[in-house]
Amino acid sequence: MIIRCLFVSSVLIVTLFGINLKSLFTYTFDVNKKYDMEKAKTIYFKNKCHTCHGDNAQKSVIGSRILKDMSAQDLKAALIGYTLDSSASATASQMAFYARNLTHDDMDNIIAYIKGGNFALDLQVQELLEEEPKQKTKHNTFLK
Repeated sequence: MIIRCLFVSSVLIVTLFGINLKSLFTYTFDVNKKYDMEKAKTIYFKNKCHTCHGDNAQKSVIGSRILKDMSAQDLKAALIGYTLDSSASATASQMAFYARNLTHDDMDNIIAYIKGGNFALDLQVQELLEEEPKQKTKHNTFLK
């Protein structure tokens, strides 16, 4: 019963306010924001991200993925997760120390440095392409 109420409520919210359900479960970024790539680079280096992750976020730290290969949403989720997590592992506590000093704007700038200045626009284009129906074959069946 509770699940049904939550589902109906979410449909109602989407209908009334035009909210994209995907945005409720992932981080979204301002498409109109222009990132100063010099500032983004400065924030990346000032916060010593390059020490472990490399000058271009190309290095893999033990137990983690290469930042350059992660999506912008995953990067933001990881950074926010480190600010909320009080895990005892050495890597997590070190990352938590740095992440807790970052504002959301700093996080977005770091992501812009890693993913490129137009990353938010690229994400929006990707989402629009994902919403397109898949191509049909000549027999009118959908391709997987």
